[in-house]
Amino acid sequence: MNLIETRRHPLKFYATLAFGFLFLFALGSFMIFIGIEKESNVQSESKKYIMAIFGVLVCLLAFWMVYSYWKNSPKITVDKYNLKIGNETFRLNSIKDVILTGKMPFRFIINFPMEGTAILFNDGRDIILFDDMYSNSYEVKSFLEQVIINKQEFKINTSKKINSNEPRFENSEIFKGNQFTSLRGISLWGLIGFFTILFLVKETNLKLGAIIFFSVFGTFWVVLHSWFMHYFELTKKFLIVRNHIFVWKMKIYDISDIKEIVFETQGKQPNCMRVITNDFKNKLYPAGTLKDKTWLEMKKKLESKGIQVRNECIYE
Repeated sequence: MNLIETRRHPLKFYATLAFGFLFLFALGSFMIFIGIEKESNVQSESKKYIMAIFGVLVCLLAFWMVYSYWKNSPKITVDKYNLKIGNETFRLNSIKDVILTGKMPFRFIINFPMEGTAILFNDGRDIILFDDMYSNSYEVKSFLEQVIINKQEFKINTSKKINSNEPRFENSEIFKGNQFTSLRGISLWGLIGFFTILFLVKETNLKLGAIIFFSVFGTFWVVLHSWFMHYFELTKKFLIVRNHIFVWKMKIYDISDIKEIVFETQGKQPNCMRVITNDFKNKLYPAGTLKDKTWLEMKKKLESKGIQVRNECIYE
């Protein structure tokens, strides 16, 4: 009987893969069409089909993306004696060491870092499992920690449930920036203000289609930027995550339930805080209003409370 069986993440794996493949394949097909039609009529023979060739390469990249994602996220099953990764089965006693958290190289066109787990076997082989590819990767991590590292029987860990009223009467230190002067705040409120003033000044009569478009786009714009605008409170017992835009939203972590905190950034995102709890569940909170000085002050406070902080993006 399997103790654990992984499930690929519906958004971070399937949705990302579907969007990436369709975008690249559509772009490549468009380049092929334009290249064949235009190059054959206008360009010299030596330059003929150059765009079409690049289009073929982009289409191949779309298929390579599917292959890379699938290869980097094999199905994992665990029972009392074996760890099955894809089509290979390993005895648990063949595992030499495990690195449970940290950035691992995700191989696509180039290697880029992604939070994951590295498993080293006695024969010198190593296999990397990436957190975001699975919706229940934390179960595999908990199993490896308990059974392989601590030599214990596997038990399912559950995080403490915290009443939202618990931190109410505790003194808190707030780590936040000014949303109206930050890049994300200017991008959000600047665009909204521009269109508002434009419509008011010109007294534009919008058609129903335009109203629907601006309503949908405006909602998307607000939701997107709210995701980038978290801030944090720290009390004696709790870490509290809040949001500049959705002020009613609040996530509370008991400090004793936090295994590790990571300061990181991904692509064009602002600096983010990743909270990893003792059961290896993790959540990413982009915080675009915080200055580097504020991040470093928060790091000192977190470490003073015994929390391990991994700083991957801010120069100290």
